[in-house]
Amino acid sequence: MSDISVGKRSRKVTMVESALDIVTAEELVRFDLGTVVINRRTYTVLTGYEGTERKCFWCGESLTGSKLKRYCRGHMKLYYNHFDWGYAKDWCIERYEHRCANCGMAEEDIPQVGTYYFRSGMEVHHIIPVNGESRQFTAYNLPWNLIPFCHKCHLLVQAAMREEVVKKIKAAADPFELAITQGQAVMGICKQASGGKVEVPSL
Repeated sequence: MSDISVGKRSRKVTMVESALDIVTAEELVRFDLGTVVINRRTYTVLTGYEGTERKCFWCGESLTGSKLKRYCRGHMKLYYNHFDWGYAKDWCIERYEHRCANCGMAEEDIPQVGTYYFRSGMEVHHIIPVNGESRQFTAYNLPWNLIPFCHKCHLLVQAAMREEVVKKIKAAADPFELAITQGQAVMGICKQASGGKVEVPSL
């Protein structure tokens, strides 16, 4: 039997019961189901199944056999692709066929930036910024919130999302329109990637 205990939660008012149910930015920034400690290891609760005795973290089905400890067969990768930064960013680049979502430059043609070793110069951007939150095992890594850019295009997006611009965008009828009209056409892609469901929260 596993030793399970519930960890701390923040003061956020969670609006959904699972990260997989999140469809708006407000739901995302308010999302916090806390943590759970299993056998002295701490897990972030994302689907609501974490910490449930012998249940798959992804689907909640009962686990059978001694080898299955956290996930049904095949569900570990699904869970990691949606929540773990390392897996999620690689999956994001794959979904966009290894090209910058703004200029279309192929991954192999993107120059690497800096002296640290990177597999490529492709960068993955959080449409709704993490704002100090951990990138590891978080709802911010959901597929609709990630989009790949070359370094140059990533800088353009970051410039558009500076605090003074964000304030204007929040006041606009359409959260992305102001950035688009200011020359940041890539924000149209961000809007499309979100399925039109993402709303900039007024917090």
